[in-house]
Amino acid sequence: MSDFLSKFNKDNYDKLENEQNSTRENMEQKKEEKQEEAKVETPSSTISSSDSKTTDSTLSTNRVERNVDNYGIDEDVEVDPDYKNKKRRKQMMIAAGSAIALILIFFIYYQLVHVKMEDFVDKPVSEARTWVAENGLEMELTQEFSNEYGENQIISQSVPAKDKVRKGKTVQFVSSKGADPDDIIPLPDFSLLNQGEIENWIEENHAKNLKVVYEFSDKIDNGEFIRMEIRDSNIKAEEYKRKDSAAVYLSKGKEVFEKNIAVPDFTNKTKDEVEQWAKTNMIEMEYEEEDSNTIEANLIISQSIKADEKIAKMDQMKVKVSLGKATIIPNFSELTPDEASEQSGFLLSVKQRFHADVSYGKLISQSIEAGTKLTNQEDTAVTVVYSLGRPYLRDYRGQLDGDLPRLFYEDYHSKGANVNYIVKYVDSPEIKGTVVDMSAFNQFIAMTYTVEVHVSNNVYTSPAPVENGEGKELD
Repeated sequence: MSDFLSKFNKDNYDKLENEQNSTRENMEQKKEEKQEEAKVETPSSTISSSDSKTTDSTLSTNRVERNVDNYGIDEDVEVDPDYKNKKRRKQMMIAAGSAIALILIFFIYYQLVHVKMEDFVDKPVSEARTWVAENGLEMELTQEFSNEYGENQIISQSVPAKDKVRKGKTVQFVSSKGADPDDIIPLPDFSLLNQGEIENWIEENHAKNLKVVYEFSDKIDNGEFIRMEIRDSNIKAEEYKRKDSAAVYLSKGKEVFEKNIAVPDFTNKTKDEVEQWAKTNMIEMEYEEEDSNTIEANLIISQSIKADEKIAKMDQMKVKVSLGKATIIPNFSELTPDEASEQSGFLLSVKQRFHADVSYGKLISQSIEAGTKLTNQEDTAVTVVYSLGRPYLRDYRGQLDGDLPRLFYEDYHSKGANVNYIVKYVDSPEIKGTVVDMSAFNQFIAMTYTVEVHVSNNVYTSPAPVENGEGKELD
């Protein structure tokens, strides 16, 4: 028993089962052969009822005893009447499974050698190129201008999206070169458009060479139009092409800087140093000059923003620059002409003139107001005028008429009096040309006055003898 059980493993069991199945098939085959023979030998009409019953009984309950020599065990084999149908069903199932397997193999093979095309329209060429390379396809690319698609975007493809395409096949793509740069796109009046409208116009017309430039402006609000410039000044706005360079300038508003610039102490520093610092840091510096008795000329006296305080670019600042020690213009009305002549520290010119209302020696005017400060950097002349009172008409009898122009200019005209004369020639024993009489002399006259001068017309009188240096007459 133990030997039997040791031999009865899985392999022996399968073997036994196979033998049983084979025995059943052989018996079924023999049974079918006998039935066929019986049908041939005995006509259906002559079969007795008893025989029929025997046959049916035999077909339905026939049990064949068989001595199966398998491990020494006798086994009865029972024949299944539905075996044939089962066998057919099994064969059909095998055939169907084989067909399914073939279809599955074909499907797998088809999937391995084909790929489903994706939709690359409106996508970058680089994306299509990468996908084609990864899926074992070839790519053929052509380009054309397009206003609808951006530069290097796919316009169309030869294989529609979701269609299967065999690996190794060449797929044609058409990509965009962007809008045609030679197209004329007349420029609108950008001053009538706001910021968003300008940007939309540029995008809709694919004007990539028309740039929007933003710059700060103290006068124009943020986003407002400032100006438009076309690089080629010969191109008019209505003739503008996409390839032409142009710029629309919009305002960024007033620039606001961070207060991060420390102000140094400029006291006793030169004006040149301040100017250099202001230029470097973009500070609007205002200079105010002032005299100083202690600070040398051109050095800083004070500043509007204290040292070490922080300011920003474009901020305003003021410094006072020394003009050096100043000379104060005195009030010359308090000085006599002689005292005025002794003043120093500036260029002074003292003059005297006739005046109908100001008495002699009094100040008529001074060119620079009293109290004015003059510095060494100024080269200013100060003129003061004192009064000679009313003009006094001198006695010119005995003078020659040829000297009268000079005498009247020096005595009156140069001193502000409009005193003139008229000459009347008279007969007189005096030498010709001698003033022998005047209508008025040795008296005060008005600022404007004309005197009549009588001059001798005697052509027969001998000239007066000329004396030598010893007082003797010359022959």
